[in-house]
Amino acid sequence: MRLSSQQIDRQAAEWAFKLESGPLAPEQQAELDAWLEADVRHPGALGKAVACLARIDRIGAIGADGLKRTLKPATFWTRRRMVVGGGATASLLAATVSGVILWNDQEPEEFVTKIGETCTVNLADGSTVTLNTDTKLRVAFRKEARDVQLIRGEAMFHVAKDKRRPFIVTAAETQVRAIGTAFNVQLLPQRPVRILVQEGIVEVSQPNTEGVRRVRAPAGTKAVVAEGSAITTHSVSAVQLERDLAWQHGQLEFNNVTLAMAAEEFARYSGTRITIDPAIANRTITGSYAANDPEGFARTAAAVLDVQFRIEDDEIRISR
Repeated sequence: MRLSSQQIDRQAAEWAFKLESGPLAPEQQAELDAWLEADVRHPGALGKAVACLARIDRIGAIGADGLKRTLKPATFWTRRRMVVGGGATASLLAATVSGVILWNDQEPEEFVTKIGETCTVNLADGSTVTLNTDTKLRVAFRKEARDVQLIRGEAMFHVAKDKRRPFIVTAAETQVRAIGTAFNVQLLPQRPVRILVQEGIVEVSQPNTEGVRRVRAPAGTKAVVAEGSAITTHSVSAVQLERDLAWQHGQLEFNNVTLAMAAEEFARYSGTRITIDPAIANRTITGSYAANDPEGFARTAAAVLDVQFRIEDDEIRISR
């Protein structure tokens, strides 16, 4: 059964408190690892819970006299009720703290991953972003908005709700505007910008000679934005959504993908290139593969498609 976001947030809060109380026992660590792997929403939810705890801990240090008189430093159990209980208390607390601490204009921060690396970053507002391989982005929070520029690569965003300050991701000429949602943005060379919405609704916009195109994309939608072209959207199934986001678990999932396209995808994650004989480039393959194991993919492709492969230096050749 697929859990709701609220149920996942409760589980994440419980894990956040366990982590804060000290090192986990081996069996607890194994349980946490399994929970994080069970749903692509779990890592972001845990990041938000940890960030919420950090905000609560900062209350006692806030410099506004009125807030000091209203809110005393939180005890462990008070903080637990605020985070696990959710609802108005946690929302009011986050809004109050963000207005005092977080929403002064901040110096931009940059986050970068190398080829083959991924990482998850907890942002100051409680949002989380997971960077895919060879990705660079710049984060600049202002009083009016939360601005993120995706300079290259791919990133998954789990956005903390704040109706007063929209969360805006810019990729080339494309802007993706959200308040509280989860979505993936991909900006790769010589490809259109792709947006995949997992939860909530985003507004995708792109300037053109006639003004600005705007399209609203709900959960389960993929938007494709080619330079100078219209914004196209289509629905994706839950299964396809999981396939497209499998990179967060270090996997590439193909469903009747051509060998040429699979080789192009593997090139994003490794210095080892896969070269495909043009005679078989359009043959298709299905399956789940480790993103950092092009040789394992080649072995499987050779067995399934009855083709040959050989390794030469930093190159894998697949041929008839």
